[in-house]
Order: sequence, then structure tokens, then C-alpha cells
Amino acid sequence: MNIKKLIAGSMLSMLMASEMAAADWGDVYYCQMTNSDEITLEGERTFYKLGKFQFKLDQTKNAMVFGSTGYFANSVDELTTGMSFPWQEKWYAKNDFAMIRFTKGKLFYSQVGDGITTISADCEKF
Repeated sequence: MNIKKLIAGSMLSMLMASEMAAADWGDVYYCQMTNSDEITLEGERTFYKLGKFQFKLDQTKNAMVFGSTGYFANSVDELTTGMSFPWQEKWYAKNDFAMIRFTKGKLFYSQVGDGITTISADCEKF
């Protein structure tokens, strides 16, 4: 086999593999919580059962659109303009009460109300 063809084939394979790993609009992520807890104003801490959930990056809504089950059921959290880069698998999203940070398969959620709720999760794209 010609060495130029071998090198060209190797480069093409690497390019295709890196392209497949990149995130983009329409991607669906399946997530498993690694932490779920709440701290009340009185300082009491509660740990919740770890669950699963899924979401999709929706370009039309410029948002994370969550599935119908789990903690985030049916919520839509808009991506933060200027701080969200789906093709790099990095973004922030928010709603009226909470903030989400997603980076390279890790999701971090925080909500402030009558206490502080925090969730972390490992996510995989399918």
C-alpha cells in the first residue's frame, strides 16, 4: 500500500472520529445523577435518591428540552447567549429559578429558593 494513501486514510479516520464526538443541535443526552441534595435556610441537609433523565438540544428554542420523566420532567431551560457553545459541548442554561452548567458530559444544576438545591450528573450522547 502506498504510504501517502495510508497517511491520508489515517487522517480522514481521525477527522471523522473527532467530528462524531462533537455536540450539536438535536443531540439527545441520557444522564445519571451523581449527587442530589438540598440545604434549607435552617441548615438542614437532605440527600435525595439519584435518578436518571434525558434532554435534547433544541436549536429552534435555543434551549435544553428535558424529557417527560425525572427531576427535570418537561422543563425547558434557555441557553445563555454568549456563554453557550453546543459544538464544543459547553453551555450554560437557565430558567427563572435555576442555572445549569454543562461541559463535556458533566451537568451541574443549582437552584435557590427556600434553600439551595444542587444536582450533578454524568451524561452520554446518543
